[in-house]
Amino acid sequence: MLRIKQEVASSTASDKIVPLKQVSVNAKIRSFAADVIITQVFQNDESVPVEAVYCFPIEENAAIYGFVARIDDEREIVAQIKEKKTAQQEYAQALAQGHGAYLLEQDEASNDIFIISVGALKPGSQCQITISYVSELDLLHTSKKPTIRFVVPTTIAPRYSPSHKSIASPGETQVKYAESVPYTIEFMCQVEKLDQHIASVSSPSHPIKIDCNNEDMLLVTLSQQDTALDRDIIVDIELSDIRSNTIAAIDNSAVMISFIPNEQDCRRDLNNAMNEFFFVIDCSGSMEGDDKIGLARKAMLLFLKSLPVNCRFNIIRFGSHFSALFTDQVTREYNKENMSQAETLIKDMKADLGGTELLMPLRWLKENKPLTSGARQIFLLTDGEVSNVTEVTNLCREMSEYTRIFSFGLGHSPSRALVKGLARATNGYFNFIAPQTNADIYVAEQLARALQPSMSDVYVKWNTNQNILHKVPEHASPVFVGDRLLFYALFDETMPFDHTTTVELFAGMQQQPIGLAHIDHVPSVFSSQLVMHLAAKALLRELLNDQKTIDKDLLVNISIKYGILCPYTAFIGVERRLNANSESNIDMELREVPIMISKTSGEPISRFRALSSMSSRRPQTLFHDVDSVASTMQCNMLLLRGDRLDDLVYHCSTLHAEARQFYKVAPRKKAFSVSIGSVFQPAINFVSSLFTQKSTKNIAASSDLKPALYSTNDDVDQSLNNSNSSNSQTSKMIWPTDEQKLVDRFIELQQYDGLWILTADDVNQLTEKSLSIFSSSIIEKLEKNIQQSIITTAIVIILLETRCLALKTLWQTLSNKAYKRLKELLDEDESKIEQLMKDIRNQF
Repeated sequence: MLRIKQEVASSTASDKIVPLKQVSVNAKIRSFAADVIITQVFQNDESVPVEAVYCFPIEENAAIYGFVARIDDEREIVAQIKEKKTAQQEYAQALAQGHGAYLLEQDEASNDIFIISVGALKPGSQCQITISYVSELDLLHTSKKPTIRFVVPTTIAPRYSPSHKSIASPGETQVKYAESVPYTIEFMCQVEKLDQHIASVSSPSHPIKIDCNNEDMLLVTLSQQDTALDRDIIVDIELSDIRSNTIAAIDNSAVMISFIPNEQDCRRDLNNAMNEFFFVIDCSGSMEGDDKIGLARKAMLLFLKSLPVNCRFNIIRFGSHFSALFTDQVTREYNKENMSQAETLIKDMKADLGGTELLMPLRWLKENKPLTSGARQIFLLTDGEVSNVTEVTNLCREMSEYTRIFSFGLGHSPSRALVKGLARATNGYFNFIAPQTNADIYVAEQLARALQPSMSDVYVKWNTNQNILHKVPEHASPVFVGDRLLFYALFDETMPFDHTTTVELFAGMQQQPIGLAHIDHVPSVFSSQLVMHLAAKALLRELLNDQKTIDKDLLVNISIKYGILCPYTAFIGVERRLNANSESNIDMELREVPIMISKTSGEPISRFRALSSMSSRRPQTLFHDVDSVASTMQCNMLLLRGDRLDDLVYHCSTLHAEARQFYKVAPRKKAFSVSIGSVFQPAINFVSSLFTQKSTKNIAASSDLKPALYSTNDDVDQSLNNSNSSNSQTSKMIWPTDEQKLVDRFIELQQYDGLWILTADDVNQLTEKSLSIFSSSIIEKLEKNIQQSIITTAIVIILLETRCLALKTLWQTLSNKAYKRLKELLDEDESKIEQLMKDIRNQF
C-alpha cells in the first residue's frame, strides 16, 4: 500500500482524533445470496488535510463490485477497478499533485481483510464511502429445518503472526487495536419472501427487531442504537421447506444451478474400519475468551466417544508449538486404553500454548501420510486468529488427495477466510460457532458426515446454444446429504439468451441422473447482474485455490472484465480539484483508524499483548513473561478488578507450567534452580495477597487451582487426578434431570465399544425402577455380565430417544455406535435387536 507522508506523519497529533464517524450496512437477501451496501462516513475535524486508512473485514466469498466516494454531499467519485500497482501509483500521484484520491484494496495474505484509503480529506470536509458487494449464503442444518445464515463481519480479531512471533497489524498497516472506538454501526436487512417459505428469523449475535408489515419482505434491524463493532452480525433465516433439490437463477450473462441432494441421492457406506481421525485443537491464549477452550473440551469428548471401533486416531494441541497425544506413532488404534489416555488429556486441557501457529502441526501431518489406504478426517477447532491464512490453506490443498478437513471457527470474529478455506481446499465442511453456543452439537453434525461417504463425481451438462465462456467449478467437490452444491456458467453477453436452455446433473461412476432444470426466461429480479458477479467471484476463487502456479495476469483480466475485486486489483477514484498543486497536500497527516477489539478477547489490550508474548519457551524470554504477568496483576489490583482474580490465578498456573518446561530445557544447576524460585516468588506472593481479599466462598471455588502455584509437577498431577476422581465419584451418585446435562453424562460414560455400563443405583435413579425387572429372552443364554451391559445399553438408548429427542443431533452417533455393538453381540441378527428393544421398552 502506498501512502503519502507515512514515514513523516506527525507523532504529536492526538490519538483520540478518529476520522471514521459511522458505519452502516444495508442488505437485501434473495434466497441464496445477499446484496450488501456498506457505508462509511469519514470526517476531518483537524486543521490540516488527513489521509484516513481503515482496515475492515468482508466475507471472504464476497464479490465487491462497487466503490463510490461522495464528498460533502456535492461531488460523487465512482471508482474504477484496475491492476493493483497501477491503482496505487495513480493514488499516490493524485495526492502528490494536490488532488483527492480514494483507494480500496484486498489484503493479499488474507481473503477477508480489506483496506480503504481516503486521501487528502480537507479540513472540515466529510466523505461518504459506499462499498457494494454480493455474497453466497451458507445453508446450515443445525436445527430440524434448513437455515440460511447471513454474516456481516465487523471487526478483525488480533491475529498471531508466526514469522514475527507476535500479534500482527492487519493488511501490512500500523493500525492499532482499541477497547473502545468513537464510531458505531447501523444495520438493516431486507429478507425477500418471493422464492422461499420463511419459518422464522433470528440472530445469535445481537438483539433484533423484525417488521413483518410488508407482504414481499421482512425488515430486520438491530434493537439497540449505537452498536459497537466488536462482533460479527449474524442473521439466521429458517426455512419451512426446500421445494426442489435443483434450483436455477439467471441473469443476462450467467446461470447458477443450486443442487441439494437427499438421502436417496447419497449412497451411504458406514465401513470406516481403517480410517484415520484427528482432532486438532487450538490451545493458544486467545482461546481462553468466552470459555472457548471449555466448549472445545466438551466437543472433543463427544468426538472421542463417537469414533468407530477399529479406526485410528490422535489428538493434536497447537499454539506457539504443537503437541500430539501419541508421539510414537502418527495414530493409534481406537481401543479402551488409548481412549482412556485421550480422556485424561481432554479433561486437563487449557489454553496455555501461547500464539497461534497452525502451520506446524499441519506440516507434521503432511509429512506423515496415512498408514493405510483409508481416508484421513481432520476436525480442526480454532478461533482463526492467524495472519498467514494463504500459506496454511495452500498447505492443506496439497493434502486434499487423502485428507478432508472439517473446520470450526469459534468466537465473535474468527478468520472466515481461514475456516472456510481449509474446508474448501480439502473437500470438507466448515462451521462457525457463535459465542456461548455449544460446540459439541456442531461437531456431532460434522462427525456424522465424516462417518458416511459424500456424493462425488457430480457432473453438469449444459444444454444450450449459447457460447459458454467459463464453467465453475470444473470439478465438483463431494457433497453431503442436505448440503448445497453451486454450479455457474458465464455466457457471451453479446449473444441473445437461449430460452430453450436446460441443465442436467449426473453423479457417480455410472453417471446416474439426479437433477434437471429448465431455463426458459430471465427473471427481472436478477437483472442487476447479481448472478454474474457471483459466478465471476466463484471463477476467481477456483483459479486462486486450484492452481499450483497462480496466473496473476489472468486473474487481473477476469477481475477487470467482470468488475469485481481480487487480491491483485484495486478500486481507484480520483477527485480532480481546481487550483491543485504539489504544495496543496504537503502538510497532510496520516490517520489510521483504530480497530475495536473483538468481544471474544474480553480482556484489556495490554493484557492481551502481554499474554501473547508468553508463546515462547526459550530461556531468554521467560523473565520478561514473569514481569508481564506481574505487571498485569498489579494493574488489575489497582483498578479493584476483583472479577478478574480467578483469571489471574489461572494465568499464574500457566506461568508456573511454563517455568517447569523452562527448567527442563535449562542446565541442571543448583544456582539456576534458586534463581527460578526467586523470580516466581513475587508473583506467587502477589496472587496469595489477592485471595485474602476475596470471600471464603470464592476462595473455596478457586482452591483447585492453587496447588499449581506451589507444588511440584508430580504433586500437581496427583492433586488434579485425585480431584477429578473425587468429583467423578460424587457426580455418579446423583443423575441430572436437565436434558443437556443428561446427554453430557451419557457421553461421558459411554465405553469405547459403544456400550453403557450402569449400576443398579444408576438405573433406579433414571427409571425409578429396579434393574432386576428389565430382561429379555433374547439374551438369556449369554453371560450375566454381558446380559447386564446389553440391558443397560438398551435402557440408555430408550432414555435418549424419549427424554432427549430435541438433542438427537448430539447423541445420534453414540446411539448408532451402541446399536452396532449390540448387533455384534446378538449374532448380527436385526430381528433380535428389535425384540430386545421392544422387551425393554415394555418394562419401562
